[in-house]
Amino acid sequence: MNPGSPSPALRVRSIPAGHDYVRHAIGPAAGVVVLDDPVPDPAEPSRWWPHPVLEAAGRPEVLDGADLVHVHFGYEHRSPAQVSEFVSAVRARGVPLVVTVHDLTNPHEADPAAHLERTGHLVRGADAVITLTTGAADEIRRLWGVDAQVIAHPRLMPAEITEPHRLRRLDHPGSRGRLERTGGRRIVGVALGSLRAGVAVEDLLPQLAQALPDAAELVVMVRADALAAAHDPGHARHAAALALDAVADRTNVEIRSHEKLTDDELCRALSGFDTLVLPHRHGTHSGWLELCRDLGLPPVIPDVGFLTEQWGAGAGTYDPATPAVGELRRALETALESSPVPARTPDAEDSAVAAAHASTYTTARTTAAPRRTSAPRRAVDHHHVSPGE
Repeated sequence: MNPGSPSPALRVRSIPAGHDYVRHAIGPAAGVVVLDDPVPDPAEPSRWWPHPVLEAAGRPEVLDGADLVHVHFGYEHRSPAQVSEFVSAVRARGVPLVVTVHDLTNPHEADPAAHLERTGHLVRGADAVITLTTGAADEIRRLWGVDAQVIAHPRLMPAEITEPHRLRRLDHPGSRGRLERTGGRRIVGVALGSLRAGVAVEDLLPQLAQALPDAAELVVMVRADALAAAHDPGHARHAAALALDAVADRTNVEIRSHEKLTDDELCRALSGFDTLVLPHRHGTHSGWLELCRDLGLPPVIPDVGFLTEQWGAGAGTYDPATPAVGELRRALETALESSPVPARTPDAEDSAVAAAHASTYTTARTTAAPRRTSAPRRAVDHHHVSPGE
């Protein structure tokens, strides 16, 4: 390279790349190129899961062209042993490994033990570890003796999608306010998605329906295909379907089944609510909180993981293990009477988060340098790592 010529861009193999978080957290980083996800199925070119790079132990060619590997999520389909083999394959290749711990408890799995074991292999084998809150960093240090850098979650969706819907929620001259548009009714929303294992329904919804303040209505969003499947008596979420049927009889509850929504359709639906109740049974952080912030929508937050720290002060909270009517009503009133959610500064947030990632990558490359010096000798070894399939 000629003196004074710019350094080549750092090629990051992000697992995944095609996710909104990654686009905002890493995409704007100067000197960084996020490689496109490999395509597992040409029939679905936008789908990145199951991510082929996690099979590096048996397919070392998936690491070709990468200067650094950054794991975010999408590894729950791999066993703890397979994740350990993946870490060994990356290290044997001499490529720096960065891990962001989004979830210490996977919100979509009923049993958190396997996810914690998988994550432990990644954290202990990484050259740098990132997480989203100081509480999670403290827990990572307690569990594995590793110091994690805290980088706050950026916005979830692009401003051009969320801003029109956020602005619709605001009161300003020439525009009717939320209560005027809904005839004085306040709308409490819950989004159940595909009724995954970590979504509370049976315990939460009956209590929530009773906890509604005066002149409030509950709108429950749920995927139509998931609800239809759950009505089968043998389905794992059959009890959830029955709970939905039971609250649907109430005059102040609407069960709104829907097909898969685009980002714009989802934001349009959420912007019609005055608060959104997050139905997580467990978890560590939540992209839903950031979408609420994007839309200026006050949430009601389950007291799990570090969700309250992620959001900040002033949120209504409840215990999802034993949701009580009185507690839920107080949480709803806190959210419904709260001050407006401050508007985000998308460009500034994305730039700051991206710069923090670029700095972490520099540190990771320095940490990995000693083992990269012996990479030529070890380059043969990685072909003999068990594929773990």
